[in-house]
Amino acid sequence: MTRLLSGSAIANPKTDSAQFRRMLCSETSRREGEPVDRLQSAQAGAAARRRWLVAAVAGALIALLVPSAGNAAPDARATSGATAAPLLPVADSPGELAALEARVARLARQYRGQLNTLNDAEDAARAAAAAAARLGRRLLPMQREVARLAAASYMGVMQSPTGVVLGGGDTQRILQEVATLQYLTRQQGTKEQALARMMAAEQRAEQAAQAKIADLSHLLAKLAGQRRRVDALLAKFRPQSPVIGDNITPRMRQVKDAIDERFGPFVAIGCYRPGNDGEHPLGRACDFMLSTGGVMPTPANVQRGYAIAAWAQVNAARLGIMYIIYRQRIWDIRIASAGWQLMADRGSITANHFDHVHISVF
Repeated sequence: MTRLLSGSAIANPKTDSAQFRRMLCSETSRREGEPVDRLQSAQAGAAARRRWLVAAVAGALIALLVPSAGNAAPDARATSGATAAPLLPVADSPGELAALEARVARLARQYRGQLNTLNDAEDAARAAAAAAARLGRRLLPMQREVARLAAASYMGVMQSPTGVVLGGGDTQRILQEVATLQYLTRQQGTKEQALARMMAAEQRAEQAAQAKIADLSHLLAKLAGQRRRVDALLAKFRPQSPVIGDNITPRMRQVKDAIDERFGPFVAIGCYRPGNDGEHPLGRACDFMLSTGGVMPTPANVQRGYAIAAWAQVNAARLGIMYIIYRQRIWDIRIASAGWQLMADRGSITANHFDHVHISVF
C-alpha cells in the first residue's frame, strides 16, 4: 500500500514483511552467537512489533475510503498541496429535475398537444440522473471492500509476534503468513483499481446527468421564448372534434387528402386509433405508410417520404400542421428554429418512423 501517513513507519506490506523477517533472523543470530536474556530480547522484539502493528492498523483505517494514489485514475489523484476537485453536485439533480419536469407539464398544457422533442429530452435527463444515482449506490460497498482488504492486509497476519519469537521462530508459519499477506495485497490492489474506475465512471455519469438536465432547461427556455408565436398559432388553429365515421378532424382530413392527392397512392394511411398517447386517439394525426410489415421502404419510397416531409414543413403554417416525424427525426412548428431534431431510439423500424411519415395537426 502506498504511504498513507507522512513520517509513519508504514510502507509497502511486502517491504514491511521483509524487514520483520530480517529482524527475526537478526535476533536468532544473536541468540546463536552470544548469550542473551531470552525473555528480555523477546519482550523488546514484541514491543517493536506492536508499534509496527499499531501504525499499520492506523494506516488501514485512514485507507478506508481512499484508494492508493498509485492505482487511482489520473483525474482522481490529488496533487501535492492541492485538494481533489469536488464531484458535481448530483445531490441537487433530483430537485432540479423535478422542477424542470413540472415546467414541462405546464408547457405541454399551454401548448395544447404532445411535445415529442421535449418529452425525449425529459426522458433522457431522467435516465441519466437515475444512472448516476445507481453508480453512487454501488460505490460505497466497493469502498468498504477496499477498506476491509486494507485492514486484513495489516491485521490478519502475524497477530502474535511474541509467540513466534518465544516459540523459536516457526519459519513455515512465517512463510505462510507472508504468502497470505502478498495475496491480500494483490487482491487489495485489484479492488483499488476497480474502485478508481468506478469513481471515474460515477463522475462521468454525474457530468452526463448535468448535461442532459442543462439540455432540457435550454429547450424549455427556447420554447418559452417562442410563446407569443405559438399563442398566435393556437388562436388561429383552434381544436376541432373528430368527424363521426372515421374519427379524424376536418383539419386532419384536409391535410390527409392533400398529401394523398399529391403523393399517393399509399400502401395504407393510418389515422385514428384508440389509446391515451399522442394525437392519434384525438383524430389529429395520420401515418402515411411507405411499406408494410415493419420492413424498410425501397429507396424510391424513402425519397418519397422526404418529399412528403418537406412539403408538409413548407405548408405547416397554412394548413395547421403541428409537427412531422420521419426517420427518427421530428420537426415541430412550435419550435421551428430548432430545425429537425433526432429522437430517442424506440426499438423498431415502425416505432422510429422509418417506414412512414407521421403528421399531427393542431
